[in-house]
Amino acid sequence: MTMLQTRRRFLATTALAGTALLRTPARAAEGSPETTSVRITKVPGICLAPQYVAEELLRAEGFTQIQYIDTPAGVLPLGKVDFSQA
Repeated sequence: MTMLQTRRRFLATTALAGTALLRTPARAAEGSPETTSVRITKVPGICLAPQYVAEELLRAEGFTQIQYIDTPAGVLPLGKVDFSQA
């Protein structure tokens, strides 16, 4: 019995072969960050909500000291904060 080669079968076989050949070993997780503290600007406003939600994500990455620095709107305190959404 002769099998008819279709585009679908050809692509499936090629994808399977490519996956087997290009498989790389899993990399180990990175260690904790060199700096464990971070200072973020604190500006009132609903559009900056993601900045405040980021605290849990930063803690998961290994940051232990997360500070929010009160800042008036439109002012970027140079040297006092590490990150700002501005």
